[in-house]
Amino acid sequence: MTTVLAQRLTPLATPLVNKFYDEVGARGRATKQDQVWVIRCDNNISAAARVANIDEHAFLCGVYVAPEHRNQGQASNLIRQICAELDAPIYTFIYQHLEDFYLQLGFIPVQQELPAPLLSRLHAYQNQGRKILPYCFVGEAHG
Repeated sequence: MTTVLAQRLTPLATPLVNKFYDEVGARGRATKQDQVWVIRCDNNISAAARVANIDEHAFLCGVYVAPEHRNQGQASNLIRQICAELDAPIYTFIYQHLEDFYLQLGFIPVQQELPAPLLSRLHAYQNQGRKILPYCFVGEAHG
């Protein structure tokens, strides 16, 4: 398979990502304030991710690949493209079974205290029973 690059969508295209999320049963919704990236196959979205601005902190969320396109490197390509384009630390919460995947992409476990708005979000998700961990991508020096 050839390498497929992610593209950033304009805010007006946000409904396309939400349609994709609905079709594949993904949690969450993109807003027009989010930065949204997609990968397309045959003109259809096959993978999507968004970066929300949480109190001036970039927060990667909504990373999802359609089941028929998994294990083809699309999630890696999508996340790498986002990290290459953003010039700021990127926080994310990952499921524990995905630790090795995110480590390979240059994310590291958050060692310091999370910014308050992210910490409250982390606790809310953990209280829902999600087994997630805070990670951060801080650029080439740590990747």
